[in-house]
Amino acid sequence: MNQQEFNYLISGMSKIPYPELVGVEPDYSFGRMVYDSFAGGKSEFSTIATYIFEFLTNGDKEDVVMALSWIARQEMKHLELLGNILVSLSLEPYYMSTYGNMWCSNNVKTDFSSFEEMMNYNISSEKEAIAEYEHLIHICKNESIKNILSRIIMDEENHVQIFEMLKKKYCE
Repeated sequence: MNQQEFNYLISGMSKIPYPELVGVEPDYSFGRMVYDSFAGGKSEFSTIATYIFEFLTNGDKEDVVMALSWIARQEMKHLELLGNILVSLSLEPYYMSTYGNMWCSNNVKTDFSSFEEMMNYNISSEKEAIAEYEHLIHICKNESIKNILSRIIMDEENHVQIFEMLKKKYCE
């Protein structure tokens, strides 16, 4: 992936604002479901740590470092949005899963045998996140939360495209 291709993929996403969070009423049950995306095993929090590890250990590939750094920052925005959703639902933004398991560094995948395995893991993780957000949208009652989750899905789909391009460049 060259700079022009990367810029093309991110430029469109950067122009689409995140919807506003409005009209949210306390909802403990739904809020508990959000914890998995916030800080569960394969959450935004875990993904941030994983991508930071990956860009620190792939310094020989400038475009990979650039993409992972940018994606990690987007994931930080998602973490902030989910934290705001939790607070608006009257829950604390604890780093834990839906079942109350506290986040730990074992959630960060660091043992890749190859670049291709790392890209496959990232693609799979992004697709799992999309499926989880789609599930949350399906059970959510608040339209502004649904809109925010839909906007996050757009980013995650963009991340899949970026990782697929990097995989193609370095593994085929």
